[in-house]
This record gives sequence, C-alpha cells and structure tokens, in this order.
Amino acid sequence: MDSFELVEEIVGNRSRAIYEVRRDSPDAIPSEITGHVGRIADAIVDVKRQVGSLRRAGQDLENLLEASNALNRERNLAPLLELIMDSAIKTLNAERGFLVMKKMGTGALDVSVARGMGEALADEETGEFSTGIASTVAHEGKPFFTANSKGDERVSEFASVMRSDARAILCVPVNFQDRNLGTLYLDNRAGTPGFTEDLLRLAASFASAAAGAIENARLYESIQAETAKRASLSRYLSPTVIEDILKRGDDFELGGSTVDCSVLFSDVAGFTSFSENLQPGELVLLMNEYFTVLANVIFENHGTLDKFIGDATMAIFGAPVSEPDHAIYAVKAGLEMLEACHALMAKWEGEGKPTFQMRMGVNSGPVIAGNLGSPQRMDYTVIGDAVNLASRMETSSERGTLCISEYTWNLIKEFARAEDKGPIMVKGKSEEFRVYHVLSIDPPKRDADYVQRASPRV
Repeated sequence: MDSFELVEEIVGNRSRAIYEVRRDSPDAIPSEITGHVGRIADAIVDVKRQVGSLRRAGQDLENLLEASNALNRERNLAPLLELIMDSAIKTLNAERGFLVMKKMGTGALDVSVARGMGEALADEETGEFSTGIASTVAHEGKPFFTANSKGDERVSEFASVMRSDARAILCVPVNFQDRNLGTLYLDNRAGTPGFTEDLLRLAASFASAAAGAIENARLYESIQAETAKRASLSRYLSPTVIEDILKRGDDFELGGSTVDCSVLFSDVAGFTSFSENLQPGELVLLMNEYFTVLANVIFENHGTLDKFIGDATMAIFGAPVSEPDHAIYAVKAGLEMLEACHALMAKWEGEGKPTFQMRMGVNSGPVIAGNLGSPQRMDYTVIGDAVNLASRMETSSERGTLCISEYTWNLIKEFARAEDKGPIMVKGKSEEFRVYHVLSIDPPKRDADYVQRASPRV
C-alpha cells in the first residue's frame, strides 16, 4: 500500500466512524468537523481521479515513445506502413483500422494497409472500400472523433459507415510539417471499449511521429534509388553526363548547342594481328580490361566517354559541363592513357598474353553537343568538323604516340612540349593541317579543381 492509498484508507475509516457516532448521537460531533472530513474525502476522490489520469497519460507517452522508436528504425516504406497500422491499433486501443496515403505526384488517396476491416466499409453499390471519413479528414485537415456513430449526425452522410458495425470512430490526418501525407482511421465495434476524446491528442502525436518516419523512409528509398540509378548509368555513361541526367530528371529532349570542346580518339594499332589467335571469349576479356583502364583515366580528367567503337574509343572534354581548359584535360588524359596502356601491356606480357600498342589523336574546336537520335533512343554526343578532324589526328599518329591539331596546340603550348610534324593532308580535306606529336604536358596546380593559367592567353 502506497502513501496515497494509506491516506485514503485512514480518511475513509474516520468518515465511517463519524457516520456511526452521529447515527447514535447526532450532536456528538460538530457539523463543521463532519463537513471538513467530507470535503477531505471528496478532495481525495478528485486527486485520485487526477492521479489516475496522469498515470494513464504517462503510460500513453511511454507507449508513444516506444512506437515512435520502432517506426524510426524501419527504413523501407512498405513494411513501415504495416508497422504504423499495427502500432496505431496497439497504442490507441483500437480494434481495427486502415491507413490512407496520398500518391506521390497525383495526390490521389489510396488505402495502403488495413487491419480487420473486411467488408465493414464496403460501398453497397460498387463494393469498393469506402474512405469517406478518411478522405474528408485529409481534405479538411481536421481530426474526426465520435463515441457513438449511430447517434452522431455527422456520420449520417457516410452511408457505408452507417451500415457498418462501427461504434466509436477516431480519424486523424497524417501531416508532415504543412503537407498532408494521408489519414489514419481507427474504430471499435459495439460491445468493445470505446474511445475517449482525450485520446485525440495522443492520436495526433502518433500520426505526427508516423509522418516523420514515412518522410524519412521515402527519403531513404529515394537515395537508394538514385544510388542504384547512378551505379547503373555509370556502366554506360561518364560521371558528367550522369550528373546532367539526374539534374534534368525526365526533362530530356532532342537537340543540341554549339560548344567549344576537345575530342579524343584512340585506337589499337594492328588489332587484326592481335586478335586473330584469340578465342572470342578471351578477346572480350582482354578488351574489357583495356577499356576499363582507359575509362578510368578519362573520368579522372573530367572527360565524357562518348563511345567504344570496336577497338577504338571516343571521349569528349568540355561538354556537357563547360570546362575552359578542355584541351589541357584532353591531352593530359591522352598521355596518361598511353602510360596506362604501356603498364597493362607489360602485365599481359608477364602473363603470357598477346600485346599491342595504341595511337591517339586530339582536336579542339566548336561542335554541336547534345541529345541526338530519336525520341525513343537518344545519345549524348558531339558532331561537327572538329570531331572528324580529331579522328584524322588519330589515324595520322604513329604507334604509341599522341598527335594533336594546331588548334589544340595553340591552347596548350604554354604547358606542353611537342614535336612539330609539319603540315599533312588528311582524308576528306582539301587543305593541309599541321600536326604536333605531344611529348609531355605540365599544367599548373589546380585551384578548387580548376586549371589556372600561368600567364594570360595571347
């Protein structure tokens, strides 16, 4: 017995004793004393009621905290909604219920999960699940409570509810900040303990905790989806194109614009003799290893891997993300690709595998860059005379060398060493073009990932 119960028992005993004495001798105890004892007894009853209410509130808060912690531990949306429904029924002492969620984008209401409803709220004409009260609460943003649905005029407009055996109904909006995510509906049938209006505040707090958990789960799944999408795209596209795709979302159209960039072509010299003694499976494995090495170098130098064309590679520097020093990155990538290829060939030779040499070419200038193709199948690429000349630079290169056009040389000559090969005729051109064999490039240190020039460009 605690102190409160002890006081209650003592006052009760004194009250009974006073009653018995006054019954035998009405004047034996003054009426003031009798009144005082009566008021003390009434005060104790009132305090007991308040203590009971506080204890229930404390238990409700404990249940709410337990439910909130459980909801926040679940990161996936579908099982979270199931957990919300089960926790709501347990925490709010409900017999059954359902959770209505707004669809992302359209805002249409949809029953996501239900417990024990069966055909209770089925529409008589359509047979579909009726969400009249839940829809009203979602639209108006105000909770709905009734302890006796049969005697509540507000319920009369919801025919399916009137036909059901629901007696006490509790329905609250599930809001995250100022946005409505859905509605939580609970009811108890006749013959079961009903709800009290005090439960509304607990229900609102539970709905708020549920909304936070839902928003966190959606954010988590969105991050997971974007991560998976990024990983999938990275198998086909360069990081710069992936960033552009993710920023645009579904806003992709055919078209392009003129940009200044540098285009790099690389090719395997003597590919036919290299591959003639290899089985198709062996050739694919070797070429995939080779292309992986090249792709890593291109990406590290902020390039866009445009495509693999047989044994050739095409990369773009300076598009779609504008890069003022695209020529520096393109030439630097080309030299590093030659080094990487040389290291890979040394590895293959040690493993008893056939080897080859590669040749490369770079040209800079204006191109049309954008999404080219058809609405059903489009490619991010570049077209133009500058692209064609880059291809000619590659075919003009000797094995194990990188040749560039005069246009590119004028953009990098402050940082590079090269051998002037003189003017040459290239296929498809009526005039000669000067070609440079690049030996090395030493760009200045990057500042905030941007190549700064050592001196102003003339």
